[in-house]
Amino acid sequence: MASVMENMTNWMNEHLAPLAGRMGQSKVLQAISQGMVMTMPLTIGMAVVAIVINLPIPGLSDWMVASGVTATANEMINSTMSLLAIYVSFLIAYVYAKNDGMNGVTAGVLSMASFLMLVPSTIQIDEETTLNAYQQNYLGSDGLFVAIILAILVAAAFGWLTRKDIKLKLPDSVPPMVADSLSPAFTAMIIFAVVFFVKWGLNMTSFGNIFELIKQVISAPLMNFGATPTAMIAIMTIANIVWCFGVHPSSVTSVYVPVFITVTMANIAAYQAGDPLPDAKYLMLYNCLYFGGTGNTICLCLDMLFAKSEKFKAMRKLMLLPNLFNITEPVIFGVPVMLNPLFFVPMLLSCIVPGVVGMLLLNILPIAYNPTVQLPWVMPTFITAFMQGGPLYMLIILACIAVTCVVWYPFFKIADNQALEEERALAAEKAAAEA
Repeated sequence: MASVMENMTNWMNEHLAPLAGRMGQSKVLQAISQGMVMTMPLTIGMAVVAIVINLPIPGLSDWMVASGVTATANEMINSTMSLLAIYVSFLIAYVYAKNDGMNGVTAGVLSMASFLMLVPSTIQIDEETTLNAYQQNYLGSDGLFVAIILAILVAAAFGWLTRKDIKLKLPDSVPPMVADSLSPAFTAMIIFAVVFFVKWGLNMTSFGNIFELIKQVISAPLMNFGATPTAMIAIMTIANIVWCFGVHPSSVTSVYVPVFITVTMANIAAYQAGDPLPDAKYLMLYNCLYFGGTGNTICLCLDMLFAKSEKFKAMRKLMLLPNLFNITEPVIFGVPVMLNPLFFVPMLLSCIVPGVVGMLLLNILPIAYNPTVQLPWVMPTFITAFMQGGPLYMLIILACIAVTCVVWYPFFKIADNQALEEERALAAEKAAAEA
């Protein structure tokens, strides 16, 4: 087994690592990666709050609701993690423009303003009443992909127009601070004009806005899947893939939720009536596919326990706990996994492999499954499995975690070796400079 892993690692070092290195030099990928890393204070800081207010401790949770702690915490989450697309629209454009030698703050502000312009700000209450407000889902998970693409386009356009010297020229008597703030005015007019025509054009279509266009193009084909184990594995795998490209997995999984809920309710009714469960294995398979968040990145965090580089030693301290409670953003944006060609293959396999293993074990081991046990989404999956199906079901989940750690490990090892080499090179440069 060790020799197989070593051969696989050597092959990936020879073929995948150079590709990842070349792609890592891309200005676009650098901007997305660095911009996403800048969101880590938000995602990690609020992850702790999300975990605490969702702990299934009856006395504690009742007190937090009664005292207003839960409501206050939810407002904080809604102002940070639920509005992540707004922060991303600024940060990615800022990094891109700064790396391009431009004013990063101006590019970031233009990008964020363009993003908010594209968000529908009128909500129809009834036939006669409208409300001027933003829909929160477009500012968070449903808007993340749009925010990323728009940030790159706006920052690139800002740089190109600036180099063309399309700016407001002011006399030398104008203070530099005033001149710097007014000179990009023409550039802003051009960018906002393009955004206007995009928004207006989409308003004339059945989609209504760019967010629904993205959502429906991705989600519509998924409606043909049914309530089968193969369909669930396929859906979760597609969710992993789109997450690699910056599209929040909810755009995929939300389409499949009605199917899953229908099956769940049918099994609960059968359980309460004392009848055999019609789709118990289908429901149990879900926990074999989703432990530690989308992509099962808890396994990447566990592999970090064997890290040799200081980078991943530090990351495991920050990421392991949130990921244990199914919060993946710190890993997806911080490592990063998103738009990282090195981690595409494990994201692709991280549902297929445990799905196959889970189905085999579910067909072998007798599990007395209780579908009425529904725990909060932040509950570690192996605990949920224990509560729903006892020790055997929990062992199945642990087995799925183990095989997925093996899937992630060779790819993590390449990333760890690259980070270690970079750290040694920096140390050598520092020693040479001090000598």
